Order: sequence, then structure tokens, then C-alpha cells
Amino acid sequence: MRILLISNFYPPQMVGGYERAMADYAHLLWARGHEVHVLTTDVPAFTQPQDPRPAGPPIHRTLQLCGQWTGTAFEWLRPAEIAPRVTANAQVLAGLIAQFQPQVCLMGNIDLLRADILTPLLKAEVPIAHFIMNESPNYPAELAPNSSLYRYLACSDWVRERLAEQGYPMQNAVTVHPGAPVQEFYRENLPKRDCLRIAYASLLMPYKGPHVLLEALYRLHQNGVEFTATLAGGSLLPPFVDSLVRTVAECGMAECVHFPGTLTRQGLKDLYRSHNILVFPSVFQEPFGISQVEAMAAGLTVVSSGTGGAAEIVEDGVSGLIFESENPESLAEALTYLGENPEDWARLSQQGQTRALTVFDQERTVTQLEALLGEMLVATD
Repeated sequence: MRILLISNFYPPQMVGGYERAMADYAHLLWARGHEVHVLTTDVPAFTQPQDPRPAGPPIHRTLQLCGQWTGTAFEWLRPAEIAPRVTANAQVLAGLIAQFQPQVCLMGNIDLLRADILTPLLKAEVPIAHFIMNESPNYPAELAPNSSLYRYLACSDWVRERLAEQGYPMQNAVTVHPGAPVQEFYRENLPKRDCLRIAYASLLMPYKGPHVLLEALYRLHQNGVEFTATLAGGSLLPPFVDSLVRTVAECGMAECVHFPGTLTRQGLKDLYRSHNILVFPSVFQEPFGISQVEAMAAGLTVVSSGTGGAAEIVEDGVSGLIFESENPESLAEALTYLGENPEDWARLSQQGQTRALTVFDQERTVTQLEALLGEMLVATD
């Protein structure tokens, strides 16, 4: 197939897991013999560290955002500034359609691109599979295309249900869990359970809940529980990170809590090799939560707030533990339980790893994408 993949950001320019997942799909589809072109923006300020990749599909960084992401909200440009960008984006996309003649489009995050980006594709009768990994596609339901050429792929059942509740046309929508490159993270020997070695791997942003983790760690510290913790991730709010670092120092935990910043995928593998628990403390309704799958594949026990689609990854008491969201006492109790029950801890780690490898393998996701894209292509012939 000739597949056009569109995303507002594309590695090494990215915000988080959405962009990294779309890049993985582009490379895997390319490796399976499909012709793939990527259309995205060029925003160097969002460049993050990245491991070298093998040769992959051509990338066209010619789209223009119609606003900016401040770290807490979208800020749209003035209407007079947006109009020429929308026109330019339509011209760029029309030109690439004429040149590449895509048979299908795999659409990713279009935040700050507006729903207008869909129009040239539908006009050219190119089927669009829109992979939604947020609570909404970032345009109102009344602007959703009423076309058999357009199909939603939701990253979780929770997202699919939320879209339906908001009035988006979901007649032919399906859930496709994003998965993770589990074989890359897998290790045969489970981590030692000598003490609590806790990892956090996400953006250091308030909605991701790192402050909840620190409050739980302080309770462990007060109770004399031995632990180390690493909170890895970048941030769009440096003052928030500064406040976390100050809190750690003021609570006397500077020697056992560390902040290495943004990690590459290899850096994440190294992080998981030296830890035995991943805490996923999000306080907002997570669409999915890919870091949980990565950690489970590496044999870590995931202790999750289980909000939104994150609850579809970890089965409480079976393949991990769920604590009450925004409740540091509940999190501290879950961590203490693992330390006091090593046999149960080992069981959770093993069953979590098995679940990651059998249910959330990214290769399985790409096989689903191939089938869905092929189905849409056949339907238009």
C-alpha cells in the first residue's frame, strides 16, 4: 500500500508517547514493504533526545501549526494569522497527494492543525484511518466528516466510549491498543526484589501526577521503608520540576530520589534494568499509558492509578496493582504491600510481563493497522 502518515509533531520533535508511537508505525509499515511518506511540521523547540533509527520513510516537515502548546493549554493564533496557514497546509497536502498518490492515510495527532487538514484528503477520495490517542480529536463533533472514507481508531475502549458520549460518529470505529516494542524491553530474568527501586517514566507535568508519587515516597521515608526512586522525563513547565526537586530536598530524600531528565528509548531500557517497580500516578483520565506496557515487558511491577484507558492495561491484583488516583496514602500502601509480600510481588511481575508480551505487542498493533487500512482501501475500489 501507499500510505501517507500525518502527525502534528514527529520525532525527534515530540511531546510524548503519541508521536513516538506514530513514528514506530511508520517505520514498521515501511519495513513490511509498504510505501510510506510522513507529513508533519518543523518545530525545533520540541526536539528531544532520540536513539539512532535505521533508514525509514521520507519525512516532509512542511505543515504549519495554527497555534502553540504552552504546556498547560493550546494557544491559537489570531484568526487573521490562522487563515493563511490553513491555506498553505491545504496546498502542501494537495501537492503531496498529487506527487505520492497515497491509497490510504493514517492520521495521528492533529492538535493545532485543525480539522481543515482532512479536507484535501477527502476531496481526493483518500480513505483516512484517524488513530485517536487523546480524549478527543481536537475538533468539535459537529466538524467530524460524515464520510465512509473516514474512520476512527481509538487507542482504548475508554477513548472510544468518550468519543461516542461527545457525539462523534462512531458507527465504524474500532479500538486498537497502541502497544509497545515489548521485545526490545523484555528481559528473561525478573528484577531482584531486594528493596523498592521505583521508576517513573513520563512527562513531569502536574496532570501526570509526579507530585502524588513524591508525597507517597515521603510517607515511606517517614515509616523507615528503604527505597530508591528515579523520576525520568522532560517537562514543558520547568518551574514545576524545580518545585519537585525542592520538595525532595526539603523532605530529606535527595540521596534516594533522582531526576535524570528526558531519556531516549535506550535510556528507558537502562532505567527499567535497574528498577523493579513502575509507578504510573496520572491524575487525569489517561487515554492509554504506553510506559506501563514497556515496564511490564521488562518485568517491573506496575502500580497504576488506572485512570481512563490506563485501566485496560493493568489488572488489579493479577498483572499489577491499582491505587486510588490522587491519593498518596493509597499509593504508599500499595508500595509497602509489595515490599512485605515478596512472593506476591514476584507473581505480579511475572503475570504482568506475560500480559505485555501477549496482549500489547506493537507488532500485533501494526498487523491490525495493516488489516484495517487494507479493508478501507478495498472498500473504495
